[in-house]
Amino acid sequence: MKPWILVLLAVGLVLAVACSSSTTGPEGGEQIFSGQVAYQNPDVTFHTFIMTETSIVRVEILELAASAGDLEIPEGFTVTLGFGLGFPVEGVCRPTYQSTIIEGSQFSFQLTPNEYCILLVDPGTLLEPIVVDYVVSLKGD
Repeated sequence: MKPWILVLLAVGLVLAVACSSSTTGPEGGEQIFSGQVAYQNPDVTFHTFIMTETSIVRVEILELAASAGDLEIPEGFTVTLGFGLGFPVEGVCRPTYQSTIIEGSQFSFQLTPNEYCILLVDPGTLLEPIVVDYVVSLKGD
């Protein structure tokens, strides 16, 4: 057998062992996503993450901060957004779970190995020109 074939086999074995020791939860342990949601979602963005094995994922809405440029936020206004968890399909996040959230909302999901997406949207509660900055944490158990 040629020596370079042995080297390739050895490298392949090392990679196979390294890849099989995957972490639970989102790839990389905890992932933090941030972004903005504007009135009527002119630019809906979503965030993807990969599950390498079946496990529980905890989602926490760390921050929802509203701003309205030079205008003041109406007194008593509670920042509420729509949250979706699903699968990315052809450049769009197709939620299979949807909920309304406020800052501090927490969810737990048991997810199987796959690529997933989350998105936050205006559920029809934002007023023009309100923009909401958000920070979301995903942690695997």
